[in-house]
Amino acid sequence: MWWVLIIPAAVWLGKVLHDAVISEVQQEASRVPQDEARVRPAVVFEERGDLEGDKVVVIGRTGAGKSSLINMLHGKPVLATGPVASTTRWVEGVRTKVGQREVVLVDTPGYGEVLTAEQYADGLAHWLDRHHDEVSLIVLVIQADAKAHAEDKRILARLVQSKSNVPVVLVLTQVDKLFPVREPLRGRDWSPCKRSTSLKSKHIAEKIEEIRKQFGIGEGSVAPSAADGIAFNRKKLLQLIAEHLSQRQ
Repeated sequence: MWWVLIIPAAVWLGKVLHDAVISEVQQEASRVPQDEARVRPAVVFEERGDLEGDKVVVIGRTGAGKSSLINMLHGKPVLATGPVASTTRWVEGVRTKVGQREVVLVDTPGYGEVLTAEQYADGLAHWLDRHHDEVSLIVLVIQADAKAHAEDKRILARLVQSKSNVPVVLVLTQVDKLFPVREPLRGRDWSPCKRSTSLKSKHIAEKIEEIRKQFGIGEGSVAPSAADGIAFNRKKLLQLIAEHLSQRQ
């Protein structure tokens, strides 16, 4: 009667082995997509325009004014902009003279509309890796009246981590929309405007200091800009970019 005991034991052992094999297969299957995600991002940006040469990559949230800033720095409108929705769906290069140096200002899709912050960071990090030796500066564009910057900080930290030796400049856009909205900017540059006693200038200065402290960045690496069609502080912005580019020579 010994076989009466052996048969249940064999059945039990077979079930244990079967469950172990199934569990291992399921674990392996769950690991494959994660591994592939680390190697191949979910978003791959299409490329347009002139992307040959030293690159200044402009990043930021949808609607922050990246394309408008590039148009202003370039000196004429070359990128489409829209008052309602984002118009950039790809990476596009615009060749521009900055000081004595010719660089490519790179417009990028924004995050927060079509792309999540995580998708944007993955896609852009992948793009930066492909152009590792040609990226000389990262410009983070932040809308002046935005209240929260946690996603901006996370994305910047991710990109700086992968491009640790690349300097960063923060541009505070649409400062003309800060309260009081109807009070005009005093002059074409920030330096004389900063010295004025206007309430708008005071609020711009306070916002710049807030951003500088939040991101832990030097005072000379944050500069204001105005809305589309207003070439406010253009000379200073070009000078600031040129100074950071010279550190990479």
